[in-house]
Amino acid sequence: MPREFGLTVLVVVCGLAGGGCSTLAKKTPTPADDLSPRQLATMPAPPGERYFVLVFGSQSTPKQPKYSHTWATVVKVTGCDTGAPAVEEQTISWMPASLDIQPLSRHVEPGTNLPLHFTIEEMMRHDERVSVWGPYEVGPGFYHRFQVQKGFMGSGRVGYQCIDSVGEAARTGCGCDCIHAITDMDPQYARNRYPLSYFGEAASRHVVHELHIRPVVICPENDHGWLLPLLGLDKYPIVRRNYFGRTVPNTPENVERYLRRIGV
Repeated sequence: MPREFGLTVLVVVCGLAGGGCSTLAKKTPTPADDLSPRQLATMPAPPGERYFVLVFGSQSTPKQPKYSHTWATVVKVTGCDTGAPAVEEQTISWMPASLDIQPLSRHVEPGTNLPLHFTIEEMMRHDERVSVWGPYEVGPGFYHRFQVQKGFMGSGRVGYQCIDSVGEAARTGCGCDCIHAITDMDPQYARNRYPLSYFGEAASRHVVHELHIRPVVICPENDHGWLLPLLGLDKYPIVRRNYFGRTVPNTPENVERYLRRIGV
């Protein structure tokens, strides 16, 4: 059995095992998890501001856990009503500080949050295919929760562990992988909602699915590809992906129905 294939099988098995015990694994103590969904859902946007999210995934060919990554970017666009928009992006791209992923490690190591362009260039340096879903328009509350999560990831209170549903990270809640660095801010679900049997592009696609089955995305049928060159992403050979699953658009009615269903 080729070493790369065997490693992939081991990681998937460990991810499935971790998914089974994820309800016992500690999430990182992020303050983003404590923000009120109702307050964020009713947060008004200042005039002329809009907000967007992009979800990225990368992986090698053939797919290897060591060479796969999931990250996300939110963008605040100002001056939308002037014809000369300005963009400000925030990215969560959680990696080991060494940039050397150890898929079978059961110990937390120092982590680092990489900038958007550095992430893309680093993944491509390892011949990974980079894909993006979005941009999708979201509300100011989602943007704020993401900002809080990014601040937490850069606070020094959390490290990196590739499979965080077992080992030191699971016991102590002091470490996470690239996927849970994003999804730990989800106040509704534990990590078993985001099993590590998904990694690379599959993990990113699953995050996009979770965004769409809740009333997060505004007018999900709209294409906001105009934002990509403003972010300087048109200079990379990034594959744009579409989402074809079930969608619950962000409308006042859907948001209120969702908030009542989760009991807030």
